[in-house]
Amino acid sequence: MKVDTKFGSIWDELPHKSEKKIPETQSEAMDFYQAAQSSITDSTMKTWDAHNDMMAKSAELRKISARKKAVERQAQQRREESLELMKEAAEEKIKRSEEIESISLKRKES
Repeated sequence: MKVDTKFGSIWDELPHKSEKKIPETQSEAMDFYQAAQSSITDSTMKTWDAHNDMMAKSAELRKISARKKAVERQAQQRREESLELMKEAAEEKIKRSEEIESISLKRKES
């Protein structure tokens, strides 16, 4: 994600007459002060907006991650259940084949 580091300058907020010079009168100083305050407020709002956007995106990514983990957990549980069923089926098959062998051996002996 790209972070926006481009912030305005207080000089951008000043009236066009005062081009980057130190204020000489009280009126110019007040303009300079108000421009600085406006610039700081604007920068602060931009920062908060960026922060809120990032938090929203982060929350969305957490939801996606949680869903992905839940799906993976369910898939793992299904695999384990399938494995248990296969083991049980294999054990039953072995047990039946042993029973069949013992019956056929008894018949041969008789």
